[in-house]
Amino acid sequence: MTHPSILTITEDALEQDRLLTALKKIGYTRIITADSADNGWAVLKSSDVGCAIAAYDMSDMSGLALLKILRKEERLGDLPFFLTDSAFTKIKVIKAGQAGVSGLFVIPYNPKAMKMRLATALGKLEDPVIHQVELSVKKGLKLIEQKEYKKALELFQALVNQKENPEYYYNIGYIKTAQNKHHEAIEAFSKATRLDRLFVKAYKAMAMVYRAMGVVEKAEECTRIAAEIYMDTDKLGKAEDMLNELLASGTNSLNVFNTLGVLYRKKGDIKEAMKQYKKALRIHPDEPYIYYNIGRLYLDAKNATKAKTYFQAALDKDHGFTEAKQVIKAIDLGMI
Repeated sequence: MTHPSILTITEDALEQDRLLTALKKIGYTRIITADSADNGWAVLKSSDVGCAIAAYDMSDMSGLALLKILRKEERLGDLPFFLTDSAFTKIKVIKAGQAGVSGLFVIPYNPKAMKMRLATALGKLEDPVIHQVELSVKKGLKLIEQKEYKKALELFQALVNQKENPEYYYNIGYIKTAQNKHHEAIEAFSKATRLDRLFVKAYKAMAMVYRAMGVVEKAEECTRIAAEIYMDTDKLGKAEDMLNELLASGTNSLNVFNTLGVLYRKKGDIKEAMKQYKKALRIHPDEPYIYYNIGRLYLDAKNATKAKTYFQAALDKDHGFTEAKQVIKAIDLGMI
């Protein structure tokens, strides 16, 4: 049996040799090497590789950062990608899982475990849940082509409301990580991130249907949810594009401006985030969450006095706003 080529990425020459030896021992001989994440990324963009294995930590760009970049690409979004490390902490497992890693290889390598996990990833053994969701998405898109809008919406609504959704598997991943069952955690996280990508397609398709039916408000809501999924998985660029498309269509939705504010805050662009929150505030001056979000921005800017003003405004709008109460108390006690 001929195995697909594997790209190995590590800046440690000795570790590269150990990894090559381990792979050859279990029958993988078509190996491309790269001595940095940047060089690895160049190979991934220009060559047809079946799998990538990268060191979790590297000096210029980590394997984790490379994985996040790769998962944003349509062509490489589902490429099997493994990370190596001598000691995977719970935090590292969670970060890798959230980024969509296919598996973890602990140094020194366990050839038996490595062979099993590579065979599973490269053998394209499809998980039944993922397979069913993929079929549903394809069926829904076909119904849209046939202008069977009502049936398409029913199918997509059932899909996004199912019990086994991304959040369900993220929770399993966190639980398994806490139990030190890292392999099971990564399996759950991998399923969650793949479902995330499929759910984005579902929400974008629903937005398309609602727009075709003239139900603009629902179309905007579905687009915003798709954008929020992108934001939660660090695909901020795609989220920004989608939200700006909504604004270009003429919407003045509070949720769009508020979500853009959250997005720019995540990107560290306080000035742009503030601009979006202020726009949301002009449309809905009585919405407590906007005041609260602006308060958080001022905390990011190390201006606790100004932040407290907005947290208090949020509390004035909603006297039961627990989070606003707690942060005001923390400011008063000098904890922030």
